[in-house]
Amino acid sequence: MNQEIGAHELDTLLEQLPPQTKVLSLDCFDTILWRKVARPTDVFFSLQSLEPFRSAGITAALRAKAESELRRRKQLLTGNSEVTLEDIHRELLPHADPQGIAQAGEVEIACEISHAFIFEPIARLIRSARAKGLRVIVVSDIYFTGQQLGHMLGALMGETADAISHIYCSCDFGASKTSGIWKEVLRREKVQPQQVFHLGDNRHADLQGPAAHGIASAWLRQHPASVTSQLDQRASAAVQLMPELRNTHALPSYFHGLLAATDTETLSAAQQIGYRSLGPILYSFGRFIEQQLQALQAAGKQVKIAFLLRDGYLPAKVCEVLMGSEGLHQINVSRFTAIASSLQTKADVVRLLTSSLSESSMPAMAKQLLLPPAKAQALLDQATRSDQPTQTFTRLVLRDDTLKLVFQQSAAFRERMFTHVRQRTGLAPGETLVLVDLGYSGTAQTRLAPVFKQAMDVDLFGLYLIASRVKGQQTDRKGLIDASWADERLILAMTAYIGLFEMMCTTPEASTVDYTEQGEPIRSQSNTARPQSEVVADIQAACLRFVADMARTPERHQPRQTPLELAQQAAADLGRLLYFPSAPEIACLSAFEFDFNLGTDLLLPTANLQAGVNEYRREGFALMAQELKAMRISYPMEMRQMDISLATTLLSAQRFGYSLAPSEASFRTTSIPTLIANRDQHALVQTLATATFDGYYRLHLPMSAAFDQSLLLGQTHEWLQLDSIQKVPLDDKEPGEDLALGEAVLLDGLEQVEGTLVKFSPGGMMYFPACSLKEHGKFMIRVVFRPVLARAESTPVASHSAHEAAAPYRPITTAASSPIKEPV
Repeated sequence: MNQEIGAHELDTLLEQLPPQTKVLSLDCFDTILWRKVARPTDVFFSLQSLEPFRSAGITAALRAKAESELRRRKQLLTGNSEVTLEDIHRELLPHADPQGIAQAGEVEIACEISHAFIFEPIARLIRSARAKGLRVIVVSDIYFTGQQLGHMLGALMGETADAISHIYCSCDFGASKTSGIWKEVLRREKVQPQQVFHLGDNRHADLQGPAAHGIASAWLRQHPASVTSQLDQRASAAVQLMPELRNTHALPSYFHGLLAATDTETLSAAQQIGYRSLGPILYSFGRFIEQQLQALQAAGKQVKIAFLLRDGYLPAKVCEVLMGSEGLHQINVSRFTAIASSLQTKADVVRLLTSSLSESSMPAMAKQLLLPPAKAQALLDQATRSDQPTQTFTRLVLRDDTLKLVFQQSAAFRERMFTHVRQRTGLAPGETLVLVDLGYSGTAQTRLAPVFKQAMDVDLFGLYLIASRVKGQQTDRKGLIDASWADERLILAMTAYIGLFEMMCTTPEASTVDYTEQGEPIRSQSNTARPQSEVVADIQAACLRFVADMARTPERHQPRQTPLELAQQAAADLGRLLYFPSAPEIACLSAFEFDFNLGTDLLLPTANLQAGVNEYRREGFALMAQELKAMRISYPMEMRQMDISLATTLLSAQRFGYSLAPSEASFRTTSIPTLIANRDQHALVQTLATATFDGYYRLHLPMSAAFDQSLLLGQTHEWLQLDSIQKVPLDDKEPGEDLALGEAVLLDGLEQVEGTLVKFSPGGMMYFPACSLKEHGKFMIRVVFRPVLARAESTPVASHSAHEAAAPYRPITTAASSPIKEPV
């Protein structure tokens, strides 16, 4: 009976065994004993920092290479590739004495133990098998001896290890599961092949090997294909975001055991996102919060804990699962209300204007300054009539009478906010208020810290998922991902497109814009569609289920956690979600809308998959350089949908801070003969079109009032697919505008038109008459097309420097190119 069984189905295995079964045989590594790293050799990255390996210069790569070469050499010389740990260490440390080799063996075994945990469903299986009267043995292809492996299992399994009758290791017998160890197993166990059932995770060794001896077996399928793919993409994101992984540190993978033990294939797409994607991130954050609160309390701090709504909603629920709800509070303090409460001096107002004022933000700024509607409108009217609107707005705001009004409004607002916080937390003078939020600059904390200290003698301390460095000595806040281990470029890469993650953590309630005199929050009108809220609720419920499942897993069956690994784990999972979302995640989340949460009703789409394709064909990475209202918050999602190489490039550019220049994206070009003419002269030149995406090409022509232009497309192509013909402003301030066929552009010599497919006669052309003087020098023409069938014979045309170079496009710099302003 050869079959496969999912890891989450192991509780049913004993019911399926043949009735004559007397011995249950189990593989060891990745069946009984799992590691807390992404792949087995990741352990060697921890080993390389330990003595005697560190002083001998033995790296993870050298450790793996020594074993591989030793096995190959032994196979060539003896026909048998089995080696022991001692053999490997003698290869690595040729000058070590027997005591040194023994010490190296002890160190590696201890390193393996520290990285290992026992897979809980297998532990249950072993106990159930023994209760049913079956003998349980271990058969493993490994360089550890049976004694060494027995020591490891004993250290990790406790009393359950006593249920294992015997351990058979390939290096003890000089034979693997595919080369003869089963004969020895059957002889020593004194059973017939049909009385043994074997289970292991290697399809070749654990199925074909036993089958050759008539032993029934099952392949342990750890994960379904979708989870395996997600784990692979996670590793890809991790090593790019954190180059120290698989260099000086192992790549942590704390949760693949729970993902194996749980059947997530039957969940909806939203539930899978919550369990597989959000759950690991929020569990890590919750454990971090728990550890930091314990440290503050151990230091003698009298603390009150407050999760900032809206984004602190799901972290609060996670902590309730991990720690219970007692002492955990939620307060409705947004970026808007924090700033509104903190306007006490002219310097406070100047700082606000400096950080956020633009022509488009002036209405929101007037609201943030708490100006009454009539006063705000009068100020805005005067500013917009000015030649320098922002300077005029600033001058009007900083007038003494305006500042006096702002300070009065802020003082009243501040008292209402204090009432709200005291009501929700019971905060008393002299205590420390711990603010918990996703991050990132901690604007609410920074703004409110002097306010609370002055009015209530209360210190603020921030705990964040991600904490940017906002000052040199940052002792009043910590982040799971922060400057204590992460460089600033990593934090920028993690926060550039974080809006997608925030939407899944937020409360379903609208943003708070004020408080009643009794401290009750006054909320803005919610613009979020109900279907989105329902999906978010499903995501959050599944996330909390993951956290609960992880929390109830016995300690023996969990990885041994370290603070740094927990942080790296979260960064890897979040990076994968943001830059390499899966197809089901994209399908579920791409229609979401992001509430900007700045006291305005601005909503930004998460993604527009088709628009992303269209815009990338026309503009390349320049599609991300748009005005705020035209932006989408998850360009990586669009890039991943198009091509993983684009998402990888975007991740790399964000992580390492280099520019993406569309003009440098491709060296593939095609030349189009172009006729330039007016009443007095004409010239035949060559216009260069550059490849963009999906086989499309882009060319640019200057818009000129001095001459007409004709692209002689019929000379070089029989069939083309037209994407767009647009005029584009040279200053990049506005998007391209389609040119009207029959007016600004004429197509001549067409033989056939099928949708966007056009067949040209040899004399076919695209004709652009001279533009108006008003447009002259301010616009260029952009034509995007896909060659379908080239004309068999085309005559090269001399090039002309004015048309060889595409119209200039400024590089897209990713230094801080996030469309999302930092929320509370």
